[in-house]
Parts: sequence; C-alpha cells; structure tokens
Amino acid sequence: MRGGSEGGVTARGRKQALRAGALRKRRSVDREELAALSSRVEANLLSTKEYKGATLLISYCAKEDEVQTRPIIERALAEGKRVAVIVTDVASKTLSFSEIKSFKDDLAPGAFRILEPKPGRIRPVSIAQADVVLVPLVAWDSKGHRLGYGAGYFDRALAGAKAITKVGLALESQRLAHIPASRHDVPLDVIVTERRVVRPSKRRS
Repeated sequence: MRGGSEGGVTARGRKQALRAGALRKRRSVDREELAALSSRVEANLLSTKEYKGATLLISYCAKEDEVQTRPIIERALAEGKRVAVIVTDVASKTLSFSEIKSFKDDLAPGAFRILEPKPGRIRPVSIAQADVVLVPLVAWDSKGHRLGYGAGYFDRALAGAKAITKVGLALESQRLAHIPASRHDVPLDVIVTERRVVRPSKRRS
C-alpha cells in the first residue's frame, strides 16, 4: 500500500502503532545484552563485501537503545577507511554529513543529545561520495522496509542516493511481518542482525 487508507486505517496510523510497540520492545532490552548483541551485529557487518569494499562509510551515532556503532566507527577508522557521521538540522528537518578523524576527539552531544561533530570539527562530505550508509531503525521487515522515528530525515537524505548501499543495523527482535510502505520511503539494500545478513533485493539471507 502506498499512502491512502485500508479498512479506514491510514498507513501513517498503522506505522505509528507499529513504531510505538517496537520502541517499547527495544527499550526493554538490557544495556549489557544490547552491547553483546551489537558486537554480533558488528561482526556480521565486518564480514560483508559491502563493508570490506567501502572507502567512505557514513554511519549514525547510536542512541543508548540502538545497535551501537562506536566500535564499528572506530574499527573503520583504524582500518584506514574514511568515516562520516550525521549532522542534524532540526529547523529544516534535514541531514548533512561530516567526516571525522577521531570518535573521541571530534564528537560531542548535538541535536536530540546524539553525538555530532563539534563546530570546529566539521568536514562536509556529500552523501553521493559514500559507498555505504549505515541507517538506524526502529523496526524492519524481510522486504527491506524500514520503520524509522517518523520525521523522515533519513528518507529525504537517501532519496537522491539510490546508487549507495543502504545498510540497516538491527536486532532480530525488531523484525516485523510487514511494514506499510509509502512513496517517500527508501528501502534498505542490506539488513545486518546479530544472526545473519539479509539482502532483500536478492531475496536471500
């Protein structure tokens, strides 16, 4: 379904209900358990051809209840990859991207208290330069549909970057049977969980 209604319930309304349930479930995961699961997600990501072949990797800086990305970012930097992270413009609801050289030295809490480059450490890069973008999510399905936080930041940023590999980092517990898709939604090319690597476009895991 692309917008409109189905049985009197809009896709937006269904997404809101799914999002609320998925967030409750995600927030119930113990932090120690999440750290262990995140390590397994990282190991699976590092094994992919997409990560291995990436020269410039764009990553989100994780909230405390998301799949953790600091170890991934630090590993990529140590391997000599270029890494960029997100800069959020709340007023325009848009994202831009800035290259970092050091997780510890370049980042500080920004919009929504999420780590972003410090004002003096902004090194702008275009999303079109990236090989892989690591995308945060609230839930996912086997077709590559992603449920985000509802503001559309990532979908707008990714709309003009169809050639870039979009990788969702997720837990198996975040999987839903079906996520309603709208016209503006940008599907994931790969989903990496603590158990497997899912490639929806090729319909194999």
